Amino acid sequence: MPLELDTWSEWQGFSSDESGLVRQMVLSEDCLASFTIGPSFADPQRRVIVSSCFTSAPIVKDSMVAVAASWLGDSRHIATTYCRASSAMSILRSLEIRDTNDVADCLVLGAMLLTFAFKLRPGDAFPIARRTLSLVKPRYDTLQQDDPERQVFLSCLVTTELLDCLLQCQAPTLRFRPISLPGHVDRFVGLCTHLLPLLYDLCEINQAFSHAEHDDMEGIYATLDHLERKFADWQPEMEPGFLTSFTGGEIAHMLCQVQVFRQMAFLIIHRMRYPFNVNDGPAQVMSRTILDNLQLTQAMTQKAVRCVGLAFVVACFELQDPAAREHWLPKCNTLVGYSVDHRKRLENIVKSLWAARDGGECIYSFNLTRAIRPTS
Repeated sequence: MPLELDTWSEWQGFSSDESGLVRQMVLSEDCLASFTIGPSFADPQRRVIVSSCFTSAPIVKDSMVAVAASWLGDSRHIATTYCRASSAMSILRSLEIRDTNDVADCLVLGAMLLTFAFKLRPGDAFPIARRTLSLVKPRYDTLQQDDPERQVFLSCLVTTELLDCLLQCQAPTLRFRPISLPGHVDRFVGLCTHLLPLLYDLCEINQAFSHAEHDDMEGIYATLDHLERKFADWQPEMEPGFLTSFTGGEIAHMLCQVQVFRQMAFLIIHRMRYPFNVNDGPAQVMSRTILDNLQLTQAMTQKAVRCVGLAFVVACFELQDPAAREHWLPKCNTLVGYSVDHRKRLENIVKSLWAARDGGECIYSFNLTRAIRPTS
């Protein structure tokens, strides 16, 4: 659908003030850059948002206005922001999914609410992602692989849910199916879509460990060994024109994600085998690899790397030296991005694990709930 800016004031169900807010958000390069990998994805992102406003205004309008009001940073709109977000949450709770059109609308609604949460209510990000994915799951297998724009927000919802699933030793809602179209690159996780189903499997194993009896352990460890080999064997798929289809900054961003996602998986697996304060050497190497990659890429691109909140958190878990902790934790804002409140939530998660670790508690990846309490 074309970006018909001159007709935005005529959107059905939008007042002129509301359409003006959403228009300002969609045209803001800074706002779009806060979530996608780079400028090559800006226009496709705009088209999805505008198309939804034209075709599904009753479902997505309140969430769009809430996101626009929260991210544009105008204090005059703060009351509007929370009012519209509350209304959009009510829509998400009551939404019925009958067909693939409803699935597409649900994903847009959930993603917009997630965007609002990252700004002002980071503790709500997990329940929003989980509710959205739960609604989508019964129809997920019916989605056509040849129409990726209808499920474009799925990867960001999945990666958001993964963080809290690991911390709470829960299984994610659905196992992501990568789009297998030539030339398709995800605007949020880049080349890492084929790692998302493996990360789902990793969370399932983590949950299995958390409930396992002694006699179950051998079989679970064998499954973990098999999954570790899958992570080790995985290579990103790059089409022949990949290097000329994106900017240098975008390529650096995506290659960083590849390194960071894989090292994150290895680090989580390591902490399934060994508790913190045991066999720390390999874990510290993986931790520094993650943090150094994030810092180098941010320095090169002047942009936070997308969808790496979980990787940053598990890397910081390994920091023991007070100077290293003081150096790296404040970098969450520049390396992970999003908002001050989101940064504070991740920092609080890391600090709670540090306190348990320093206190000598026996903490593995599969019993992190001993150390980490839910944070808002």
